[in-house]
Amino acid sequence: MEKKEKWENIKMKNSKKTLIIAMYLPQYHTFKENDEWWGKGHTEWVSCKAAIPLFKKHNQPRIPLNNNYYDLSSIEPMIQQSKIAKKYGIDGFCFYHYWFNGRMIMNKPVDNFLLDKRVDIHFCFSWANHTWTNGPQRKGKVLIKQTYGDENDWRKHIEYLIQFFKDDRYIKVNGRPVMVIYDLKDINCWLSMKEVWKNECVKYGLKPPYFISTLKHNIDIQHDNSLVDAQVEYQPTFALSKNSGLNYAFWYNIKRIICKDFLHIPCKVNYNFVWKRILKANHSNEIKTFLGCYNDWDTTARWRDRGIVHLKSSPKRFGFFFKKQYERSVELGNDMMFITAWNEWSEGAYLEPDQKYGFAYLEEIRNVVRGD
Repeated sequence: MEKKEKWENIKMKNSKKTLIIAMYLPQYHTFKENDEWWGKGHTEWVSCKAAIPLFKKHNQPRIPLNNNYYDLSSIEPMIQQSKIAKKYGIDGFCFYHYWFNGRMIMNKPVDNFLLDKRVDIHFCFSWANHTWTNGPQRKGKVLIKQTYGDENDWRKHIEYLIQFFKDDRYIKVNGRPVMVIYDLKDINCWLSMKEVWKNECVKYGLKPPYFISTLKHNIDIQHDNSLVDAQVEYQPTFALSKNSGLNYAFWYNIKRIICKDFLHIPCKVNYNFVWKRILKANHSNEIKTFLGCYNDWDTTARWRDRGIVHLKSSPKRFGFFFKKQYERSVELGNDMMFITAWNEWSEGAYLEPDQKYGFAYLEEIRNVVRGD
């Protein structure tokens, strides 16, 4: 398996290359809960196809190249995705994982992935452990609430994950399987859960997971090595938060509320400005921090006039900023950098080729990581 040795033996200092991990949404297939909540046959593509431009030069709808509205209940799209990703410098996918106290959602694509080695790319999981609602910014009617159960549920959860940890494509740091936690502050039983997970992995002959918490918005706990092994920026959310070290979040939130609740128009944010904040973010040296980046952001396909649009994004501008963030990551000695996202089409955050730009965003990544 290509790069297996490197992944199995990542050294956390003096890296000569930062490996690019793209966030991956496994939503593009029908499943029972989506049918119940949004209508029969609903997938992310339904929102994408229904999108309309809401102002002059608004880049909507976003259309996949060659109308490739794939269905992830089949393994074939993932085989092609892995080939394209590796060709253009993406080293792995970080699949969003959905577990609600024993109830799994959207697991069919990753279950298929596990069984088919033709999907030749490295991967890890981010447990998206937030409550689901039918409104933006996690507001609205609760569709499924996240709860954390007891030790029996924690064991069932880690036993499901262990089959993936054993796969030779799974990303490991010094032999420890990487596990990203999306909302650590929400898990009030984290230290106990973490200990159970650690012990279960050891029981099955594995090293303990390498836990990475996610830096996003309004985090009210201090991430340190007693809780996790590292943290990762989730961009662009972290750049617009009070935690990024720059006093902007208050005014941004006021603007968002005015646009959404009073003017009923999308909240517009300058792409260049967001990226400048990303590049200025500093972190404590007390815990390993993996940098994040993003290529575009537009949530109006999903939320219409309640959405957020980042203006003036383009492949060339992305390439300019991506190069700077990549160089920062290498300089910090980080072996991984996470990008939002491979395929979040309803949020405008996708690297997959579309009809407007083709492979241009991917080409910018390839040019940087391969020094072209």
